[in-house]
Amino acid sequence: MDRYATESCHPVSLDGPLPPDPVFEAGIRRAPRREARLSENERKTALKNALRYIPTQHHEIMAAEFAKELNEHGKIYGYRYRPSGRLYGKPIHEYKGNCIEGKAFQVMIDNNLDFEVALYPYELITYGETGAVCQNWMQYRLIKQYLEMLTEEQTLVLFSGHPVGLFHSPRSAPRVILTNGLMIGQYDNLEDYNRASAMGVSSYGQMTAGGWMYIGPQGIVHGTYNTLLNAGRQQLGIPQEANLAGHLFVSSGLGGMSGAQGMACKIAGGVAIVAEVDPSRIKTRHDQGWV
Repeated sequence: MDRYATESCHPVSLDGPLPPDPVFEAGIRRAPRREARLSENERKTALKNALRYIPTQHHEIMAAEFAKELNEHGKIYGYRYRPSGRLYGKPIHEYKGNCIEGKAFQVMIDNNLDFEVALYPYELITYGETGAVCQNWMQYRLIKQYLEMLTEEQTLVLFSGHPVGLFHSPRSAPRVILTNGLMIGQYDNLEDYNRASAMGVSSYGQMTAGGWMYIGPQGIVHGTYNTLLNAGRQQLGIPQEANLAGHLFVSSGLGGMSGAQGMACKIAGGVAIVAEVDPSRIKTRHDQGWV
């Protein structure tokens, strides 16, 4: 990194008074407790990693609050720093910013965290049980500040939700470069990932959660349609010019991705029976017209 690029990194902060205590709206899905066996030193690291975003004058209060979140939820979310009310993708002109890309990213992030879109919105999970926009609400606020500052000659760099800063870049460069969930091969397993996530050093973005571009089952319905139709041709001997008419497809799951199964089968001309144990997901897919 050259001297000019380094000097172009602009820090932001969460100065000011503490936000009020969080209020959780009834009826919104909440994430289950995350499992991670942390040692005492690892717990201290988790607290330090969360407190790095907080002004020092608030550390005493927030250290206790973060420790409670870690005990109860297996992860620190910083609920207090979530903006109150519903988040949703507003018209782009309602966002602050110095370039259209900076505003557009804010629309995309808020859409991913909408009560009507996200799987566990209070825990920043958009879909897939673990697909996170970022790790905590402090990161959300900092990312938003950076995007409001972003110009056409800068790039915002993020590592698993942690904003490194804005760096000078040509107009042809990406306005945001981010990575999620990168684990060294020796530690690329569920136990070590859960530990890293609980410590606040890794975030699993799935594909479009951490990439801020979730569009729900519509993003997978075409692939599911092709899969079902070709499975029918291979396994049932259906001719190339025919579809699944007269055939029954039985499956399970009405989540963000699996919710496309019923519609995909209908498009392919078949009939589907899809089981789901979570009534809230059935309601979501029904309200959205997927079943």
